[in-house]
Amino acid sequence: MSNTLRRLRHWFVPGACACALLAPLGCLGGEILWDNYGIPHIYGEDVPTVIRGFGYAQMEAHAETLLGNLAQARGRLAEYFGPGAGNANVTSDIQVHTFGIPERAAQWLEKGGALQRRYLEAAAAGMNEYAAAHANTIDPVFLQVLPIVPEDLLAGFQNTITFTFESQQSNVPNLLAAWQAGQIAAIGPGATLASSSLRFTQAAHNGSNGWALGPARSKDGNAILVGNPHLPWGNNQPIPGLGLYQWFEANLVVGDPSNPELNAQGVTFPGSAFLGIAYSDDIGWTHTNNTIKNADLYELTLTGPSTYLWNGQSRQLQQRTGSIKVLQSDGSLLTQTFPILSSVHGPLVAQRGNLALALKVAGLDAPSPVTQYWGMIRAHNLREFIEANSELQMPFFNVVYADRDGHIMYLFGGLQPVRPGGTFYDWAGIIPGNTSATLWTQTLPWDELPRTIDPPGNFVQNSNDAPWTSTFPQTVLYSKYPNWIAPQEMDLRPQHSATFLLSQRQFSADQILVGKMSTHLYLADRLLPDLIAAARRSGDPTAAAAARVLAAWSGDADAASRGAFLFEAWYDAYAGNPAVPKDTTLPLYFTYPAFRIGYNPADPLHTPQGLGETTIAVQTLIGVAAQLQQAYGALDVAWGDVHKTVLVTHDPTMQSVIPLSDDPLSGADDVFGPVRTVWPFPAPDQVHVWSYGGDGYVQLVEFTPRGSKARALLTYGNFSRPGSSHITDQLPLFDAKELRPALRSRAAVEAAAVSHESF
Repeated sequence: MSNTLRRLRHWFVPGACACALLAPLGCLGGEILWDNYGIPHIYGEDVPTVIRGFGYAQMEAHAETLLGNLAQARGRLAEYFGPGAGNANVTSDIQVHTFGIPERAAQWLEKGGALQRRYLEAAAAGMNEYAAAHANTIDPVFLQVLPIVPEDLLAGFQNTITFTFESQQSNVPNLLAAWQAGQIAAIGPGATLASSSLRFTQAAHNGSNGWALGPARSKDGNAILVGNPHLPWGNNQPIPGLGLYQWFEANLVVGDPSNPELNAQGVTFPGSAFLGIAYSDDIGWTHTNNTIKNADLYELTLTGPSTYLWNGQSRQLQQRTGSIKVLQSDGSLLTQTFPILSSVHGPLVAQRGNLALALKVAGLDAPSPVTQYWGMIRAHNLREFIEANSELQMPFFNVVYADRDGHIMYLFGGLQPVRPGGTFYDWAGIIPGNTSATLWTQTLPWDELPRTIDPPGNFVQNSNDAPWTSTFPQTVLYSKYPNWIAPQEMDLRPQHSATFLLSQRQFSADQILVGKMSTHLYLADRLLPDLIAAARRSGDPTAAAAARVLAAWSGDADAASRGAFLFEAWYDAYAGNPAVPKDTTLPLYFTYPAFRIGYNPADPLHTPQGLGETTIAVQTLIGVAAQLQQAYGALDVAWGDVHKTVLVTHDPTMQSVIPLSDDPLSGADDVFGPVRTVWPFPAPDQVHVWSYGGDGYVQLVEFTPRGSKARALLTYGNFSRPGSSHITDQLPLFDAKELRPALRSRAAVEAAAVSHESF
């Protein structure tokens, strides 16, 4: 018997371990019915029982992904899996310990309250219970991560939300890299926009769409909610290292299955004890990344090996020693120690000469996210939802909400630092850290965050734009809030969303789905008239041929669309040319070429417009057209002949990628403004373009008097385990722009069930 299996036998007693861990709660049994798409429908008499089944099901669908994510959150990747390519696992472990994640997770378990502890214990017990019963299905390299303890789940939350999502959205990785390369320095209040180099540009490729329509905008008189987070497709796409973003869909039913106390459905990240985006028969919400800036890099001036300048005097850095273990090729473990230095802002994350950067993030004193989210999903109405959500234990995300009573809400959620003044962009770069004048110590309370409830336009939307454009007519006004909260910008995808929702007085759910699946490239609408006219004026035959293709194109990026790939190739070459003047009016996420008419906050749905110059634009079109003709034999090559959806599985160690699909894609990158966003990267053959994320989970929920009626889709399937059939089984629906019915009754679940388990 291997040491790993001996340890498992020691920790896990089949049929008894979960009861032992949950002794104070009793040992209530539950059941899981898996439907034909690999969605678990989990039934139990009370919440802890259902959470235990939730943990069990997560392991059944994502054991390797879940265990890998928790190993990272522990800061023990190098101990379990070796140093990694380019020492990546060592770097990750040092970072996790520098951020203090394992220690803080233990503190959160103590501070988070008895109810959260019970829920976390239940989830961990279910995960361990599955591992005990099915250890032979999990590769030994992952078994060594077991057993899972409650602190692991809190560490996973911090690693994923606080130090990945929050930091990425605040542009920390880009700013850090640029500072280390000597490309930027600290800025402060009063600095010009141009001086805040790399501000938010390309800060995070994690987006989302969220729509809520009040009954007056619905043909059936029911509130409608659309949730559509855009994230990397976890481990089910070809690029390694994105398992943190894996969605898992589940249906959690508490009480009598025929008349449940709670019938909740939605998605979470494997290793969580709650649903992050979800709906019940009464309420529902989705999240989108907001423009919140609540992870800051402060530049310090070091006055000695362990001191820094603070308010004109030297101040001592806090010091401790961290250690990790690194698996060697001979199987031995090498202990590696490293210093961890912290200022009043937070841990030091980089040093350059006598300068250093310290990272300050919001949310480190918010220890109870699990109880907040269970309070949200158990709410029966808007008042109860706000009561739970206003705990602000989640440091991030907009909230788009709808309910059976017909209420809708948009909230600029999260922990917004209270700044001493200035605008959003004054705080978007590296901040001077030598003075308390730039140090924030408080965040806004819930009732001071931008929000709108039941606005006159009877809809709210957010596609990662600032709160000021969350509804039309506008009700959340920039002038009513501090200027440092968010910029005055509305990018093209949210313009697309809002314009669609304003296009008619009422919508059916089917019509909403058509709008949600739109691949129309809004950027083309703004640029093509000028480009086509200039190409025709040039007299060049290649330019004229390209103009004919672009003029005949519908503007969509569907698999069969002809002209979309030519436009994409032209834009990428044109926008990437350093000789092309750059736009400064819409800089939040992308560096656009200069427009003829820049973005105007007073006209957010119709600007920007046109090309700022046309000479280089036409020259670029001629060059790109020649390249496409040579590489593909035509200028009007179909979008789906080049862009492919390639989903993958892995070997049991998750090291070798095995492609499963090569489907023509409908969807395009965010910069072009489609509602249906899919992120591309060059395929190994340098001819095709593969997808690695974007439109993944979709929920379309109608809140009828009898409860919720819903459809959903998880593009890349609900499993990531090697060899699973539930990776590509929803792909045909994605290709067809369709959703599957969400099974909301026990009878519907039983009719579609392919397996039944008790736990």
